[in-house]
Amino acid sequence: MPRFFVPQRDLVDGKARLEGGEFRHLQRVLRLREGDAVTLFDDAGTEHQGVVVSLSPRVATVRIVSSTTPARESPLAITLFQGVPKGRKMDLVVEKATELGVAAVVPFVSAFATVGMAAAGGKRERWQRIALAAAKQSGRVKVPEIGAPLTFPEVVEAAVAHARAFLFYEESGAGAPLPTADESSPASAALIVGPEGGFSPDEAARARAAGISVCGLGPRILRTETAALVATTLVQARFGDLAPRR
Repeated sequence: MPRFFVPQRDLVDGKARLEGGEFRHLQRVLRLREGDAVTLFDDAGTEHQGVVVSLSPRVATVRIVSSTTPARESPLAITLFQGVPKGRKMDLVVEKATELGVAAVVPFVSAFATVGMAAAGGKRERWQRIALAAAKQSGRVKVPEIGAPLTFPEVVEAAVAHARAFLFYEESGAGAPLPTADESSPASAALIVGPEGGFSPDEAARARAAGISVCGLGPRILRTETAALVATTLVQARFGDLAPRR
């Protein structure tokens, strides 16, 4: 069934208003009509089953039939701090990280980055649209926030506010990718993945000094977009909701 995002403010008296991009997707792409059934989800994590009751040139009105709060969001609030890569690799990172359940993606510029702050900031809207589309496709009930681009010192400051923070660094060795001594499940985690050139030794040292765990991802050098998704999967499997069910 087609899924659409609707802000809570547009849910009034058992009806929802779909405008803007969601309306265009409903009418022009999917060509839905009055009487068609749809699924909506809002910014509070609630999913709604509804029926299209009216279509105007710019607004679709959906009557809510039932509402539930499905358990599809990870108990671990992951913020992925991603060094901005070249080209459209960030599109892939945002899309797949959304499918894997991250709560936020924050781009950053560091010593070896080839993309500047202005260029990264100009793509934020695009990345937010990609996150929305991936949330709809994967059945999520929350859309990850795409943060404003940061510098590396700002990333370190933001990361240490999480319950756990990990920086993935190819020079850290080929040992276990995550610390194994503490198996408790934190409420939040920051994952820091560098751009194509990785991190400088000074950046890795700065992260360590701040109390961030500097980890490897095995014996092979991974591309930045691969590293981001492997790191997210490992942390979700260790602390989140990707652990095998028994």
